[in-house]
Amino acid sequence: MDSRLSRRSEKHNRKQLYASVIGIVVVIFVVLNFGPLLISGFGGFIDTLTGKSKQVTSFQSDADLQPPQLDPLPQGTTEELIAVMGRAFYADGKVELFLNNSSYEIVRLNNSQDFEIEDVKLEQGENTLRVRMIRNNKKSDFSQDYKISYLKDEPKLEISFPTDGAGFSKADQEINIRGTTDPENTIRVNDFIAIVDTDGNFSYVFKLKEGENKIKVVATNLAGKTTEKELTVSYSP
Repeated sequence: MDSRLSRRSEKHNRKQLYASVIGIVVVIFVVLNFGPLLISGFGGFIDTLTGKSKQVTSFQSDADLQPPQLDPLPQGTTEELIAVMGRAFYADGKVELFLNNSSYEIVRLNNSQDFEIEDVKLEQGENTLRVRMIRNNKKSDFSQDYKISYLKDEPKLEISFPTDGAGFSKADQEINIRGTTDPENTIRVNDFIAIVDTDGNFSYVFKLKEGENKIKVVATNLAGKTTEKELTVSYSP
């Protein structure tokens, strides 16, 4: 009799052990797969009980418009009229272009984020362009500034030293070629780049060879236009 009761008790204990193990496995599975959802739902239930409600906000709202972006512009151009292209973060609304701090033109987006403004008339010299978005009677901040120079004239180039036909001897084998140009120009002396300061003064140390020396100085502006001058000097040791 005692042996039979012992076997029944042992069998009952094994069933409880198996049930406990299965229960633990089920709990772990539920927590790993549905825990975040249950927690979120429970949090929402608590918010409902306490009178709180969550507000879903979009990434871009009308109250916080993103300004459009312009495609890269060249540093300089010889054309007075240019096309300005860019892309907005929205497919509807309007894009307003400012040229040199004044509103220049407004274009409407028609189910496309890309836009183009043709025949933008530049002023002589440096121009600053920026754009902003207009949507649902709200205006975005301005984009970054985009700069482009309209240069219709040849770049300035004046050589103050040496003069054409000058002669040098003995210790004057190295001479400092000097002159002036526009500050944003590049100066090359016989294809070597010279130093240009913020006032447009340039200089280049040039080593003379015995006899006749030809020196070619070329100024290039941001639009790629050039002015060239050539002079000849002589050196006798």
